Amino acid sequence: MGRIVTSSPMQHGSLDTNRIMLLVVAACLPGVLIGTWFFGYGILINISLAVIAALVLEACLVKIRGREPRLYLADNSALVTAVLFGIAIPPGSQWSLLLMGIAFAIVIGKHAFGGLGQNAFNPAMCGYLFLLLTFPLEMTSWHIPNDAIVAGSSFSPIAWQGFLQALLLTFPFLTSDPSGIQATVDGLAMATPLIEFKMAGPNALRAAQENGLSLFARSSQTGWELVNFGYLLGGLFLLFKRIINWHIPVSILATIVVLSILFYAPGSTSIYGTTYLHLFGSATMIGAFFIATDPVSAATTNKGRLVYGIIIGASIYAIRVWGSYLDSIAIAVLFGNFCAPLLDHFCRPRLYGENRPLPTTENLPRAAAENNEPGS
Repeated sequence: MGRIVTSSPMQHGSLDTNRIMLLVVAACLPGVLIGTWFFGYGILINISLAVIAALVLEACLVKIRGREPRLYLADNSALVTAVLFGIAIPPGSQWSLLLMGIAFAIVIGKHAFGGLGQNAFNPAMCGYLFLLLTFPLEMTSWHIPNDAIVAGSSFSPIAWQGFLQALLLTFPFLTSDPSGIQATVDGLAMATPLIEFKMAGPNALRAAQENGLSLFARSSQTGWELVNFGYLLGGLFLLFKRIINWHIPVSILATIVVLSILFYAPGSTSIYGTTYLHLFGSATMIGAFFIATDPVSAATTNKGRLVYGIIIGASIYAIRVWGSYLDSIAIAVLFGNFCAPLLDHFCRPRLYGENRPLPTTENLPRAAAENNEPGS
């Protein structure tokens, strides 16, 4: 009778990798839906195209490496990378821009390091930063179709026309008159209020309430603030499900709050921006809860996570205020990824019995007694 060889008994968690990744995608839904309502269908088109391209690239690269593609696609890591990348890319970006960015994310950011669990940097932010440095104008302009702005219902003919406009912006070769589509686009819509108002924008939610406007009316310009509240809600869901630890998002947000309070002078002409604007006027919430918490590229110890979050929070604020890129999440997170191995080295917990004095002729009997050995 043959023996069954098994591994040592281990305690198994209730969530595996593919389920964790699906929960992360589900947590993104409030922010994605609010963003689609305010900025049109371009966000959904970005995500759809990025997901398809990421899954195809993932399967091809895994096949080239001599592995089984179905097993690697089942972990849904490429799905999460594609969703985060699609959210970060401005709606209305052309298909070629999307494909270049997601290809860089999957090929260079992930598989060049050995695949899932081996990448040193967040793949989605690698792809985003590659496009930001290569196509700075396209990556800081949000092309919002006019019909998407004035649509009163998700099922109205105007909304359908807005979807067609967003689709043609992504695939301009589908129309024989690209200039006609560009003419119906609000080309002045920038990526975030931090850029549009030079970090001196008002609280849109408060202004809408004072003017009697609906918070969900596109004319109220409350979109970015409500999008951040959507991602905050998704981040709290991840904390509740224990998908992520509190150390990184709390340290990031706390650092931004402290720095924005220290440097902002109320009533002055300072361009540093209010605390509220730094938290809800850009991509702070999705960066703190969804991007910086990547378990592979982030620090792994609790003390390291706190320092890691402080580094990212300080980098976000410094780049926004004193740097050239106001939407600084990608740069700050990648810098934090660069510091993560060093933090894991210096912030690792002390091992049991570490730093104990070596036995000498004076303390040999005591050392032997501590080890339950007879002294002599």
